Amino acid sequence: MTFEERIQEHFDALSVGQKKVAHYIQSNMQDAVMLSAQKIAAKSGVSEATVHRLAQALSYAGFSAMLQDLRQYVLKDQRAVRNFLHSTSYQEDSWLEKHFLQEIDNLHQTMARSDKSHINQAARILLDADRVWIAGWRMGLSVTSFLNFILKYMLGNCELIPQGGVAEYATYIKPADAVFVCGFPRYCSRTLKVAALARETGAKVIALTDSELSPFAKLADLSLLAANKSTGFLDSYTASLSVAGALINEISYLEKERVQSNIEKMEMMFKEFKDNFEWK
Repeated sequence: MTFEERIQEHFDALSVGQKKVAHYIQSNMQDAVMLSAQKIAAKSGVSEATVHRLAQALSYAGFSAMLQDLRQYVLKDQRAVRNFLHSTSYQEDSWLEKHFLQEIDNLHQTMARSDKSHINQAARILLDADRVWIAGWRMGLSVTSFLNFILKYMLGNCELIPQGGVAEYATYIKPADAVFVCGFPRYCSRTLKVAALARETGAKVIALTDSELSPFAKLADLSLLAANKSTGFLDSYTASLSVAGALINEISYLEKERVQSNIEKMEMMFKEFKDNFEWK
């Protein structure tokens, strides 16, 4: 029985304080799994004891058991279906404003969770690598295809691994390389396999993901986190693209001369192949 099923079964019997905690956790599940009982209590406006009583009321052995169950649920949660049903059940007049406010909130959360030193470390790993491999498909392509194009433009040694050619590309990952993976729920198993193989090879792994609980974070040498909540039925990648942009800016700052030289050469090739639109 999942946490939400336990809530539905026991909700009427819960105290007012316990209902507040249950409502907070249901509405903020991805955040709640990272919090202590004390912090959940503070955000719910109740005592810490109430959080522990909720766990017992839901037939858990204790708060730790409830938290573990929540974490497993978050990792397996099929939010696309749940959010689709919620977002299409009605449409408020202010839906567009709420959409953009949610995107702004994602950026604020991501900024608060970001560490300049982590961006700097990630940039240095990519700059020091003999070759940079990028993996992440489906909706993650909005980040990985963009990052691959820019890094190839700036550094010239970047390769986006195609989903249909993982085995052929992963074979050539070397210890001196770096692998950048983009992994958000549902946590693509094929992308995870690339990260695991890269780690076994000895290559540095950078993961752009949603949480320290993410299976990608556990495989990575360095994790960059981005919030991905959405008012629609699909997750938002606005904040993830912003993190990628910050990484690009840091690379440009750290290796200005190298990047400038590569860009100048690339621009010459654009002219050579007339890779531009000529207005008539």
